[in-house]
Amino acid sequence: MQIAGLTNRGRERVRNEDSYFLQADSDVVLIVVADGMGGHQAGNVASGLAVSTAERIWDDLNRTEPLTAEMARALVSRLILDANRLILDEAVRSAARQGMGTTLTSGLLCDNRLTIGHIGDSRAYLVHKGKIKLLTRDHSLLEQLIESGQVKPEEAHYHPQRHILTRALGTILEPQVDIAEFDLETDSILLFCTDGLTNLVSDAEILALCLEESDPHSLAESLVDLANSRGGHDNITVVLATGIGGQEV
Repeated sequence: MQIAGLTNRGRERVRNEDSYFLQADSDVVLIVVADGMGGHQAGNVASGLAVSTAERIWDDLNRTEPLTAEMARALVSRLILDANRLILDEAVRSAARQGMGTTLTSGLLCDNRLTIGHIGDSRAYLVHKGKIKLLTRDHSLLEQLIESGQVKPEEAHYHPQRHILTRALGTILEPQVDIAEFDLETDSILLFCTDGLTNLVSDAEILALCLEESDPHSLAESLVDLANSRGGHDNITVVLATGIGGQEV
């Protein structure tokens, strides 16, 4: 298995409010992507606090003992809830940071079992045997409108309400967190990303690049470059794990 992460400010934003965390040790990998809420105070601080929580969780994790499914679910849930409390506490201490928030999508891969904790509209994808599958559900007003039939999926990229989130860290004390588990097959590819990529690059185009590029670093660069070539309207973050089931990390 090989891993790579890349974040880019894009072509229009003054600063990068995305953050990511990526660490691997033997058969355990932790991936986190966080997108500071645009238009709010200190979105970059909020996403950075989410990543600092992931760093602490990783440092405290005993990777020499088997990680059960129950332990993995508890860990990704704790990561998100701890990050939320940290963000809320910081907002109370600093008036300039009140109202800051972030998405957070985390994945804990142990052997070939993936546990995802998710809130917001950053995404996780699985690519395997020439197909791409979205593993998360966007917590956004637009997603609700699509599910209710009020908006067609092909209209999503241009809809004026596409940036309105229905769930995010830093908004309430006990946010609802989506937890999902997947058994991955050998040679799968995992892609975690922020909406700076998916608002400009379709799932089919992501799949095509994944099938063309075998090196995760080159793949991450290609995905970011494609989003920037189409305007780079937002920060862009891509984190990849390729060749799952292999030995190299």
